[in-house]
Amino acid sequence: GAPCPQWPYCRKRCSYCNFNKYVVPAVDEAAVRACLVREARTLLRLSQVQSVTSVFFGGGTPSLASPRTIAAVLEAVAGAAHLPAGTEVTLEANPGSAGAPRLAGFRAAGINRLSVGVQSLDDAELRLLGREHTAAEARAAVEAARGLFPGRTSIDLLFGLPGQSRGAWARGLEAALGLCDDHVSLYQLTLEQGTALAAQVWGGALPTPPQDLLADMYQTARAVLVATGFRHYEVSNFARK
Repeated sequence: GAPCPQWPYCRKRCSYCNFNKYVVPAVDEAAVRACLVREARTLLRLSQVQSVTSVFFGGGTPSLASPRTIAAVLEAVAGAAHLPAGTEVTLEANPGSAGAPRLAGFRAAGINRLSVGVQSLDDAELRLLGREHTAAEARAAVEAARGLFPGRTSIDLLFGLPGQSRGAWARGLEAALGLCDDHVSLYQLTLEQGTALAAQVWGGALPTPPQDLLADMYQTARAVLVATGFRHYEVSNFARK
């Protein structure tokens, strides 16, 4: 069993994202915590899972939850099934809510792996994507994460942005390689119905990324990562160990 609790709130909506998420003035965290705890217990009971193999806190932006909420969910998981010592427990974090004191709180709550939503290390690309962080903030967040979760910090990168050149992607990847730990997730940008970015591309305000260029970006990234000691173990995922 691998529970994936979801914190469905974000501070802003990125231009490309069509996930089920909510941007609200204030979250009633006690109520959400109670729901997440109840959901974890219910799902584990219904699935009759005896032992948990991993836990993944996704979202939304789960790094906006308090460490207390994360701890409560993990206690519920451990109470409803066997949670072996050393189980991989991952939290997705956005650079805007990933300062060292906060990350230390998550580690104390039971998180032992971090997935940082870097997406790009170029400020113009981050603005296009509607991200709330800058490239400098992304770097600082990854460095803080690596200090607390060495060998267990992953970064996400997006490629195939409207107007992105092969050279810009290669430079971005090189910058990310200088920063990253032992895991990288590469996602080709998908233009989703109902998102601001898709409307801009389909309305002609931004160029459509050519399919051949997208394929080339993926193959180039794959070759660079494999040459740098990463194993390509899943479509979007690369691990050094």
